[in-house]
Amino acid sequence: MSTISSALAATLLRWAAVALLLVAAVVVAAAGWIAYAHGARSARETLSVEQLAGGQGRWVPAGDAALYVQEWGNAKAPTLLLLHGTGAWSGTWFELPRTLSEAGWRVVAVDLPPFGLSKPARPGAGPDYSRAAQARRVLGLIDSLGAPVVLVGHSFGAGPALEAALQAQGRVRQLVLVDPALGLGPLGEAPVCEQSAPGLLAQRDLRTALVGATATWPGLTGTLLKQFVFRKDAVTDALVPAYQLPFAREGFSASLGDWALAFAASACEGAASLDPAKLRAWAAGGLPVALLWGEQDSITPLAQARALQGWIPQASLTVLPQVGHIPHIESPGAFAEALLGRLPAAVP
Repeated sequence: MSTISSALAATLLRWAAVALLLVAAVVVAAAGWIAYAHGARSARETLSVEQLAGGQGRWVPAGDAALYVQEWGNAKAPTLLLLHGTGAWSGTWFELPRTLSEAGWRVVAVDLPPFGLSKPARPGAGPDYSRAAQARRVLGLIDSLGAPVVLVGHSFGAGPALEAALQAQGRVRQLVLVDPALGLGPLGEAPVCEQSAPGLLAQRDLRTALVGATATWPGLTGTLLKQFVFRKDAVTDALVPAYQLPFAREGFSASLGDWALAFAASACEGAASLDPAKLRAWAAGGLPVALLWGEQDSITPLAQARALQGWIPQASLTVLPQVGHIPHIESPGAFAEALLGRLPAAVP
């Protein structure tokens, strides 16, 4: 027995040594990759937002930020304001704004900080990425546009859109939420604040390095996008560069890491749009609300739409078959038709 036990112990020790060597190799490889990505990020993130804009769009003062907007259609037509999702910006709506403008709308697409080409109102100022702060910026933009708007929020952008609508006081004529990422549970459970220590991610330099090696690494853009869609073939080589344009912006990875840390704690913000009771009370005012949802959305499952309808009883629901989390790239024609079908007539 002692011989067998000794042999077993020796085998286990050998396997433990192999496992430790593998772990060490992975750690060394990961450290090497992060170091390489850090150098590449520093070389890449060198352009100002003005350089990246290339003379297109404009910046609108909105409190602590200068919001970058792009516009389509007749400036005197009814206004439809588009708020993008995570990793997107005003340049990733592709053909949708043109389609909507041809249907009679003045279309305005805005970049929510830190995405796209929006910037702090004062250089060096650290922006507030809370939902309430984003909503204040949206309302400031609506005031500058000069008329009540139809507000369309996709994914992450739906949170600020809903929060802004709760405070709009006549400045929003209809709210459209597209696959909204509101922080609900898989079955639509209300958000629960769970305070957790950020650990190593509290260190900004490390956080920035991790973001630069993953989320803003150009070679991973297509792969990451495919995690959000049901129709994988929608993520084409022609589409990916639009998502990558902000990657060349000065300090972009650091800003994105700051936002991600804040977004992860959004359930603890105390925003009105995270409170079902406040949503029900607001819904009694009767503002038209439309929900557009991808049937195959695995990021914000369809069950969340049913829960939202319980809190916002007047909300209509349109389900897009064989579509995931980004309908405007997975099925552009069907999405535009569904959206227009839920909008009021575009009559000046």
